[in-house]
Amino acid sequence: MSSLDLETIAALKALDDGDGFFAEMVNTFLDNAKVTFAQLHAAQIANDIRTLERAAHKLRGAASTIGAQNLMAMCEALETSAREGHIPDVAGAVAAIETELQQVRLALQAEMEN
Repeated sequence: MSSLDLETIAALKALDDGDGFFAEMVNTFLDNAKVTFAQLHAAQIANDIRTLERAAHKLRGAASTIGAQNLMAMCEALETSAREGHIPDVAGAVAAIETELQQVRLALQAEMEN
Protein backbone atom coordinates (compact mmCIF):
# COMPACT_ATOMS: atom_id res chain seq x y z
CA MET A 1 0.00 0.00 0.00
CA SER A 2 1.30 3.41 -0.95
CA SER A 3 2.15 5.91 1.76
CA LEU A 4 0.35 8.57 -0.28
CA ASP A 5 -3.19 8.98 -1.52
CA LEU A 6 -2.59 9.39 -5.23
CA GLU A 7 -5.83 11.31 -5.77
CA THR A 8 -4.72 13.94 -3.26
CA ILE A 9 -1.29 14.13 -4.89
CA ALA A 10 -2.89 14.53 -8.33
CA ALA A 11 -5.16 17.29 -7.01
CA LEU A 12 -2.20 19.14 -5.48
CA LYS A 13 -0.21 18.78 -8.69
CA ALA A 14 -3.17 20.10 -10.68
CA LEU A 15 -3.02 23.30 -8.62
CA ASP A 16 0.56 23.83 -9.73
CA ASP A 17 0.46 26.03 -12.80
CA GLY A 18 4.23 26.15 -13.15
CA ASP A 19 4.79 28.37 -10.15
CA GLY A 20 6.25 25.60 -7.98
CA PHE A 21 3.16 25.22 -5.80
CA PHE A 22 3.48 21.44 -5.44
CA ALA A 23 7.18 21.58 -4.56
CA GLU A 24 6.48 24.34 -2.06
CA MET A 25 3.70 22.29 -0.44
CA VAL A 26 5.93 19.24 -0.22
CA ASN A 27 8.92 21.14 1.14
CA THR A 28 6.78 22.96 3.70
CA PHE A 29 5.27 19.67 4.83
CA LEU A 30 8.68 18.00 5.11
CA ASP A 31 10.21 20.91 7.04
CA ASN A 32 7.26 21.17 9.42
CA ALA A 33 6.96 17.40 9.84
CA LYS A 34 10.62 17.20 10.87
CA VAL A 35 10.09 19.79 13.61
CA THR A 36 6.77 18.32 14.73
CA PHE A 37 8.16 14.79 14.87
CA ALA A 38 11.05 16.06 17.01
CA GLN A 39 8.46 17.52 19.40
CA LEU A 40 6.55 14.23 19.38
CA HIS A 41 9.71 12.25 20.13
CA ALA A 42 10.78 14.64 22.90
CA ALA A 43 7.32 14.41 24.46
CA GLN A 44 7.52 10.62 24.36
CA ILE A 45 10.90 10.64 26.12
CA ALA A 46 9.65 13.16 28.72
CA ASN A 47 6.40 11.22 29.16
CA ASP A 48 4.55 14.48 28.45
CA ILE A 49 1.18 13.19 27.30
CA ARG A 50 -0.33 16.65 26.63
CA THR A 51 2.52 17.70 24.32
CA LEU A 52 2.41 14.28 22.70
CA GLU A 53 -1.29 14.76 21.96
CA ARG A 54 -0.72 18.25 20.47
CA ALA A 55 2.20 17.12 18.31
CA ALA A 56 0.26 14.08 17.06
CA HIS A 57 -2.69 16.36 16.24
CA LYS A 58 -0.49 18.80 14.33
CA LEU A 59 1.26 16.05 12.37
CA ARG A 60 -2.10 14.40 11.63
CA GLY A 61 -3.44 17.58 10.08
CA ALA A 62 -0.35 18.11 7.95
CA ALA A 63 -0.41 14.48 6.81
CA SER A 64 -4.04 14.84 5.79
CA THR A 65 -3.31 17.92 3.70
CA ILE A 66 -0.50 16.25 1.78
CA GLY A 67 -2.33 12.94 1.28
CA ALA A 68 -0.34 10.78 3.70
CA GLN A 69 -3.33 8.72 4.82
CA ASN A 70 -1.44 6.01 6.74
CA LEU A 71 0.56 8.60 8.66
CA MET A 72 -2.62 10.53 9.37
CA ALA A 73 -4.33 7.43 10.78
CA MET A 74 -1.34 6.55 12.95
CA CYS A 75 -1.17 10.08 14.36
CA GLU A 76 -4.91 10.12 14.95
CA ALA A 77 -4.69 6.88 16.93
CA LEU A 78 -1.85 8.25 19.06
CA GLU A 79 -3.66 11.55 19.55
CA THR A 80 -6.83 9.77 20.69
CA SER A 81 -4.93 7.47 23.05
CA ALA A 82 -3.06 10.44 24.54
CA ARG A 83 -6.29 12.38 25.02
CA GLU A 84 -7.74 9.37 26.84
CA GLY A 85 -4.58 9.13 28.94
CA HIS A 86 -3.86 5.55 27.95
CA ILE A 87 -1.09 4.72 25.48
CA PRO A 88 -0.17 1.04 25.75
CA ASP A 89 3.09 1.32 23.76
CA VAL A 90 3.99 4.95 23.25
CA ALA A 91 7.56 4.16 22.15
CA GLY A 92 6.27 1.67 19.58
CA ALA A 93 3.68 4.13 18.28
CA VAL A 94 6.25 6.91 17.92
CA ALA A 95 8.71 4.54 16.21
CA ALA A 96 6.01 3.41 13.78
CA ILE A 97 5.15 7.04 13.00
CA GLU A 98 8.83 7.76 12.37
CA THR A 99 9.08 4.81 9.96
CA GLU A 100 5.94 5.89 8.11
CA LEU A 101 7.14 9.49 7.98
CA GLN A 102 10.34 8.28 6.30
CA GLN A 103 8.25 6.38 3.74
CA VAL A 104 6.13 9.47 3.11
CA ARG A 105 9.27 11.57 2.67
CA LEU A 106 10.63 9.16 0.06
CA ALA A 107 7.28 8.95 -1.75
CA LEU A 108 6.91 12.74 -1.84
CA GLN A 109 10.44 13.18 -3.15
CA ALA A 110 9.67 10.69 -5.89
CA GLU A 111 6.45 12.57 -6.73
CA MET A 112 8.40 15.83 -7.03
CA GLU A 113 10.64 14.17 -9.62
CA ASN A 114 7.64 13.11 -11.73
